[in-house]
Amino acid sequence: QGMMYDTFLLISAGIKPMSDGLDLIDRMFKYEERLVPLKEISRRITGVAVHISEEEELLKKWKAKFQGRAKALFDKFGAEYFKSDEAAEEDLPKDNVDGGFQDRLKVVFSVQLACAYDVEECVNAATAKFDAYRVGSAEPKAEFKATILNTVMSKEYDENIESDWDWLWKKYTDDSTSASEKQTIYYALGLVQDDDKLLEFSNYCLDSSLVRPSDSLYILGRSITQTKKGRVVSWQFMQDMWTRITEEFTDALFAVDAYISGVLSNFANEGDLKDIEDFFADKMDSLGPGKAAYESALQSIKGNIAWLKKHKEAVKAFVADDEEDDEGDDD
Repeated sequence: QGMMYDTFLLISAGIKPMSDGLDLIDRMFKYEERLVPLKEISRRITGVAVHISEEEELLKKWKAKFQGRAKALFDKFGAEYFKSDEAAEEDLPKDNVDGGFQDRLKVVFSVQLACAYDVEECVNAATAKFDAYRVGSAEPKAEFKATILNTVMSKEYDENIESDWDWLWKKYTDDSTSASEKQTIYYALGLVQDDDKLLEFSNYCLDSSLVRPSDSLYILGRSITQTKKGRVVSWQFMQDMWTRITEEFTDALFAVDAYISGVLSNFANEGDLKDIEDFFADKMDSLGPGKAAYESALQSIKGNIAWLKKHKEAVKAFVADDEEDDEGDDD
């Protein structure tokens, strides 16, 4: 873990090349099974994924690079506890002097990782559990609930996902749903891969009879912007609804800051940067405390652009190694 931290610190300082960091990630991920180092490796993998999220094909190859290892960890630590048939599952490890707490965390981590990297067995189990949850036959275990909802909502959009989204939305608006569960639900709803549904969700956020005002800007700036598709929809929505948003949420200064930062900070190309600067050019005086969030977001975008210019080729070469190996295997 310390080696990982130091290596990426040297990369940030320009002392080491990104290829060294990527090779270290690859070597450690292949063999590491301890929870804390695995979480640090996963954090670094996710960090690169965020930087390349504007590059859709490269992002797909990046995820594919680590899918096999995610499956191996799931098979070893999570598969017996996360099955399509809940009756066939083993009980989660319990707290005890032999490290049951750590074992349980490792199970949960392996399931989260496998679903995030589209490991088929894990995605199928999550889908079956969501279906059972929807018909009321089984409430998901608390440790897995967010993973189950996120996995289903992230799937390729079709009429079944549309129906699942509508059901989950009703669950969010149900008065009996707790505040913590509402948060889990709205983060999942924002992952849906359909422009129209994301725009529908965005519009709901401006109706206080549907979405609690305390949730609205966090949904718009944190939930919907989790993916590239959502980021584009949310940026357009910000432009279209800016006057209304700033008028209705003048008392929610911290939420406005989070909204501006959440929508803007992960863009990574010069065209979007110019569009953002042009849009806000005549709004600087009215931003108030949001000005700091806006300026911070601009710095993030510029940093993302610089990161891609400096490291994109190293990432492409890193994922290309697997493609070359696959071609060699075919021969």
